[in-house]
Amino acid sequence: MTKLAVTRDNLMAVLGLEHSLLQRSEHHSREERVKKFPLAFEMLQKIRGVLLLHVNELERHLSGVDGGFETKLRKAATSFVGSVAYAYERFRTNEPVSKVLRDDYTLLNHAVITYGMLHTAMLAFHEHEIADMARRHMSDLTSLVIELGEVIPFVLATELAEEVRIEGEQSVARQAVVQYREAWTRRC
Repeated sequence: MTKLAVTRDNLMAVLGLEHSLLQRSEHHSREERVKKFPLAFEMLQKIRGVLLLHVNELERHLSGVDGGFETKLRKAATSFVGSVAYAYERFRTNEPVSKVLRDDYTLLNHAVITYGMLHTAMLAFHEHEIADMARRHMSDLTSLVIELGEVIPFVLATELAEEVRIEGEQSVARQAVVQYREAWTRRC
């Protein structure tokens, strides 16, 4: 495989992933069940804003690598995959918002490691501009993962309070967030 092919394939991988995440966040931001949770809604809006910037920058870089042909092809493929994912999501309208956010959390983590791989490959090829972009995007998404991890306990605690009538859900959520932060900052 050539340096150009590896660069193109890695850029296309993160572009497809981020584009799918963008469509997902746009879809869920429009749902009434999500709007009932201001923290979740605001978080999805924040994720959407970051992803829009990333997708545009990725498309610019990919266009520079392949003259734009692959970018157009990838957009068409991603649009089709996004349509299929959207159809699937329409059947999941009864899923708790906490599960929607959990799935976003998982996908964002997947994007982080994918950017880590792109960063590594571009460092190896001395493609410093793309490596720097990958590092910035990886950092952006890592921040979103951490922040989303701190939103999910509040959404889940509220859902549990409504479902099984627990008390002190805000206190439970705050405690969970403190322990989440401890888990992420603890070094072995």
